[in-house]
Amino acid sequence: MKNTYLKMMALVFCFLLPFFLTAQNSIQGKVKNWTHGESIIAYFGMFNGEMTQLGSIKAGGDFQIPLDPDYLNTFRKIAEKEAAEAPPGWTMSYKTMSTTFFCNYDESITTQNGDAIITGLPELILTDKTGQAEQAILYAVNSPEIAVWLRSYGDESISPGYYLSWIFSEGPALASGECKVPFYTGNDDEMNHDTTILEVKLEKGWNILKYDIVEIFTSKTGKTYPSKTLVSRLEALPDDVQWVAIDY
Repeated sequence: MKNTYLKMMALVFCFLLPFFLTAQNSIQGKVKNWTHGESIIAYFGMFNGEMTQLGSIKAGGDFQIPLDPDYLNTFRKIAEKEAAEAPPGWTMSYKTMSTTFFCNYDESITTQNGDAIITGLPELILTDKTGQAEQAILYAVNSPEIAVWLRSYGDESISPGYYLSWIFSEGPALASGECKVPFYTGNDDEMNHDTTILEVKLEKGWNILKYDIVEIFTSKTGKTYPSKTLVSRLEALPDDVQWVAIDY
């Protein structure tokens, strides 16, 4: 895997505990071997490129991401501002429980309060302290390899492991069931299935979701793909969680 990291030009910072969620008001921790100095954790608008600061990292590596208790309204304001500068023909819609957790191949996913609007923390982009130069992307994972796979948008091989995301829901909602999706590897007619098993019970406000890749498929070319992923809500962070930052 060393060659994979070199090819990706990955700068990996894995911090050891403590990393903790404080009463779901903020995400805090310390990035090990942080070398970029004071930095901003940011989101950039899709159409206007406008920066929204999500958090910050100190020169010593301590970071904090406040979790806005009114995040849904904050997100609406950002989205409406984005929509005003969208190209002709583009329309804005909000994700709901049923439009986020669904299966294109059958009706095996059951939802409760499926109309509940949900949104989450976007990709965590690390910039310099002025917010101008994008430096890296930050991931909550249990191994650097998972972060490399995420950063490659699935182009790299994968091993069993997990990644986390933070989701805000306007109310309690549930999605459960199994979705089995066929996919071709690109190696002639070689095909496999990617199965996602959902047991997602959201509470109103912030939720931690765990995407646990428990099985993989190995192609004849040697490349590996997820073949079974369990998605669930966590009450607390796993003890082995790491943060991995990969340079642009």
